[in-house]
Amino acid sequence: MEPVRYLKLFIKSNRSEIRFFLLFILYFVLAQGLHYIIYPVTDPLLVHELNARASATIINLVTPGENCLVEGSLLRSGKFEVRVIEGCTGTEGMLLLVAAIWAFKMSLGKKLLGSLIGCFIVYLANLMRIVALYYCLKYRPDIFEVVHIYIGQILLIFIALLFFVLWTGRFAGTGTDGRLSKTT
Repeated sequence: MEPVRYLKLFIKSNRSEIRFFLLFILYFVLAQGLHYIIYPVTDPLLVHELNARASATIINLVTPGENCLVEGSLLRSGKFEVRVIEGCTGTEGMLLLVAAIWAFKMSLGKKLLGSLIGCFIVYLANLMRIVALYYCLKYRPDIFEVVHIYIGQILLIFIALLFFVLWTGRFAGTGTDGRLSKTT
């Protein structure tokens, strides 16, 4: 089979997958761009309040003697401190998830609900990641880099992916009205 004919057949056979992939890339790039445009305004809320302060609250609930205090994006306990920075908010995992959900063919209501629930799950997982990194740096600094760079980030992306698969599996093949539709 000649390459042009094969390519046409491939595109025709995989139209919905190609559509999903292209929309996913478009939505992700747009969401990343919007995130970086508004980040200077949202930084105090995302980093300081929703991540640093919330993590310190969890740390103090788990270990009240820790007496973890927050100063901006800094978590401090006695002489020990760790900083929550821009890349530690879980935003990238959320943006990947939202782009994938919005690229998937389902009703607007299911996209909105899936985006909200999924982002909340990724946010909670990120808080657990920050808390784990706090304890890791304090008690096992020798493994901090591996846990921070590889395990924590991969785990967040995996959770976002798992949610996407479960959410779209639940609503796959539903039309915009939520009823099951025949796909070809």
